[in-house]
Amino acid sequence: MIRLYISEPTPAFVAGLSLALNSDQSRYLTSVMRKGVGDEIAIFNGRDGGWTARIAEAGKRHVTLALTEQTRTQGKAQGPVLAVALIKRTPLEYIIEKATELGVGKIQLLITRRSNADHTKLERLKLIAQEAAEQTERLDVPEILPPVKLESFLAKLDVDAILFGDEDSTHEGDIRVTRPLLDVLSTLTEKRAAILIGPEGGFDDIERQTLRARDDVYPVNLGPRILRADTAAISALTLYQAALGDWK
Repeated sequence: MIRLYISEPTPAFVAGLSLALNSDQSRYLTSVMRKGVGDEIAIFNGRDGGWTARIAEAGKRHVTLALTEQTRTQGKAQGPVLAVALIKRTPLEYIIEKATELGVGKIQLLITRRSNADHTKLERLKLIAQEAAEQTERLDVPEILPPVKLESFLAKLDVDAILFGDEDSTHEGDIRVTRPLLDVLSTLTEKRAAILIGPEGGFDDIERQTLRARDDVYPVNLGPRILRADTAAISALTLYQAALGDWK
């Protein structure tokens, strides 16, 4: 069954509620999917669970739904936070899509000294996350926050710990030795953590020193190979969900 995310403000979903879709969703249902009056689709808004709805009116740019019944209740969102430096458009969009599929709760885009900020369109990234949520049976869409400088992110943290993907995993004489991510995750069962992934080329020396000087930062590695930013983000989220998240 087709699933659509309703992003516009609406009254709380109840059976019988009449709901007008926006022009893009209306055109998708009627022109692309060839749906008409009487057909049913699934909808969600991130607050009121999953619902089925019947198409009550159908035009090329205007579709009205009538909600029929609730199929799933809304659970509490508990996905991890992903803080990722801006990289090239294609791998960044891939991260957004796969992070949504992997249950991330929030994505904070970061500006670092080695960021590649060209062609970053926030609305497109939000649409990619929305489509991934629709396809994967999620009942919410992760929040994607506008880019901020790394220093601003660190100054306004709303998590207890940062899992810092340190691409340089050899620090002789450093009292804060980089540890495997799974080892660190086993110690964080009661803490809200963010996964921090750097840009192409990694964080520079000043940024690394700033991160490693903080007590709430846990430098981690993802094995003996240097990973691309998109591979690192997906790998870290997978391990997080397996150790602490909804894969348990």
